Amino acid sequence: MPALASPAHASYDAVIVGGGHNGLVAAAYLARAGRTVLVLERLGHTGGAAVSTRPFAGVDARLSRYSYLVSLLPRKIVDELGLRFAVRKRTVSSYTPAERGGRATGLLVGGGADRTRESFAALTGGDAEYAAWQEFYATTLRVAERVFPTLTEPLPERAELRARIDDEAAWRMLFEEPIGAAIEERFADDLVRGVVLTDALIGTFADAHDPSLLQNRCFLYHVVGGGTGDWDVPVGGMGALTDALADAARAAGAEIVTGHEAT
Repeated sequence: MPALASPAHASYDAVIVGGGHNGLVAAAYLARAGRTVLVLERLGHTGGAAVSTRPFAGVDARLSRYSYLVSLLPRKIVDELGLRFAVRKRTVSSYTPAERGGRATGLLVGGGADRTRESFAALTGGDAEYAAWQEFYATTLRVAERVFPTLTEPLPERAELRARIDDEAAWRMLFEEPIGAAIEERFADDLVRGVVLTDALIGTFADAHDPSLLQNRCFLYHVVGGGTGDWDVPVGGMGALTDALADAARAAGAEIVTGHEAT
């Protein structure tokens, strides 16, 4: 969208600073509620960190530039705003190369249950780690099913959320004790432990046993998405999603002005 010279009106019910995905969602809902809304974006385009680019000359392929997966966008928002964008499932979640006994190996997570189980067995020499993996993520799935709907509800009190989860072992593992303790208790292989811990430590600069539980919070964000923990790839990159949000905001009557920095 080209930068506009100035806002169209002298005053607004709401002025939103920043045209990233959160600002665009807010603008769409406020405008649908009958408010006059202005979104001010410093850059020449909306989207924030959720944008797409065409990196290959001569190839009309839009790819995510920064953020690249969709998990924490509730279906309720997609339906209420009438967002039009598509996502695809990932067949492979991760592959971690390793060396064992002087031979190259690795751990594949994805590509079907059989391939994942075979990869665990080849790496660890048995089925125990894969069984522990299944049990561990069955627990996080039960938690996800109960926690994710609260993202679009009034924030529950601690006791209310605990009762909603209704699993004391899971509550302690995820909300009371450092996640590193649970991972060390359930998994024996260091590489497997590391793969699980990735979702807890990435971007946090925390420790697996940090008493602040910052790592637990990061882990929860990674495993509760959509009520399943699935992370989907948007067709056309993340910019396709934020373009849909911007379209919904404009259709509701919000005004989006780019090239305007708020200080």
